[in-house]
Amino acid sequence: MISFSMAQATHIDSTKIKIPSVAWKLSLIPGMGQFYNEKYIKSASFMMAGTYAFMKRNEFSETGQIGKRNTYSWWLFGLYVWGMLDAYVDAQLSTFPTEKNNNFENEGDE
Repeated sequence: MISFSMAQATHIDSTKIKIPSVAWKLSLIPGMGQFYNEKYIKSASFMMAGTYAFMKRNEFSETGQIGKRNTYSWWLFGLYVWGMLDAYVDAQLSTFPTEKNNNFENEGDE
């Protein structure tokens, strides 16, 4: 008889569960959704990339280089959307069992 005890043995720490709607709302401020998901390096990366794109966009806007301004505006928009989606997906995956969460103690008790 085949036993599927591995599926029953997984345990998810309830303190690690993230709420996707909260992550999505916090990501309206670039990097905060990643911070909520405890992805601190990713959070800092999104904040720095967004700040850089915003500064370059303003610089090219002041000098009248419309093409470059538009390019950095699109980069800024893309980073913003990417950050929102990333925060939402990371929050959804917070309940996904990983290898270190698996408990195989009962595997031999058949």
